[in-house]
Amino acid sequence: MKIFSKSDQRAIDKRTTILNAALRTFVKRGYPETKVAEIASEAGVAEGTLYNYFSSKEDLLLALFDEKWGGIIAEIKSRISHLSDPNRKLKAIFSQVVMMFRKNRQLAELFMVDIKQSSIFMNNYTINRIAEFLDIIEGVLEEGKSKGIYRKDLDTRVAKMVIFGAAQGILLSWVLSESTAVKNQTFKFSLYRAAKTLKDIFKSGLVGEK
Repeated sequence: MKIFSKSDQRAIDKRTTILNAALRTFVKRGYPETKVAEIASEAGVAEGTLYNYFSSKEDLLLALFDEKWGGIIAEIKSRISHLSDPNRKLKAIFSQVVMMFRKNRQLAELFMVDIKQSSIFMNNYTINRIAEFLDIIEGVLEEGKSKGIYRKDLDTRVAKMVIFGAAQGILLSWVLSESTAVKNQTFKFSLYRAAKTLKDIFKSGLVGEK
């Protein structure tokens, strides 16, 4: 285990404080309208101090995406490494993402609304995280094929994108359901129930004839 000095720990804590302030400010103001000075004020630091840790507003957003998605991916890998059933692995993947976003709705709103509207999302840095997540799903699907659980003719490259897109749609609907601006009955549902339904739909669609 790596041991940090007191000064190193203070720097880590300060960086975390700034990132959390950026998250709150991005959600409150929207990424395009947020100014670095507002993030610094929310974090309780001088604007110059913020620039000691992050070079720009874009750098802050990318750091948020990388750290949060990196944590989700690490936890998913840990959980599925102890499982042998591909169906249970898919369930664990969905459950971990749902759990992460339910614990931090602000994060869900930023990822599902703001970042999708930004050209920054196409940055190679963020794309690599998404590709890593998709590779995990495809690996599980390939395992299911090799074990005879999923159809032999399943195109896992397409299937992983369909699963990912459907999951995004569910999370976006959940964000909208809790928005004061949206009162449409269509968006009122349980996130966990929706995730379970999605898993069941894909499981039924993937399983070959007995």
